[in-house]
Amino acid sequence: MEVEIDAIVNSVFEKDPQVSSVLVVDDSGLCLAKQGSISEEAAGLVASIAARSEAVIAPSLQATSPKSTIVQIEAESMTILVRRTANVVVGIFKNKTQ
Repeated sequence: MEVEIDAIVNSVFEKDPQVSSVLVVDDSGLCLAKQGSISEEAAGLVASIAARSEAVIAPSLQATSPKSTIVQIEAESMTILVRRTANVVVGIFKNKTQ
């Protein structure tokens, strides 16, 4: 599993040069992998954002539909993307270009 997680993290950095950090966490907020300047303390928040977004969307999904939401948070200097992939939650932190 560690190789798969490393592959996820590396592919994110390869695809987008604006990515500054990536966090991969489990459902309980345990940090499984981190690359970049973001603190591991953000791991619990990333897991919580994924869980809350799925709770908001779940009532409108059919029982057979997979729960896969993407949350985008816009701040003045960065964009944060949070998405569940397989059994992990990935948080991607991107710098905005000036």
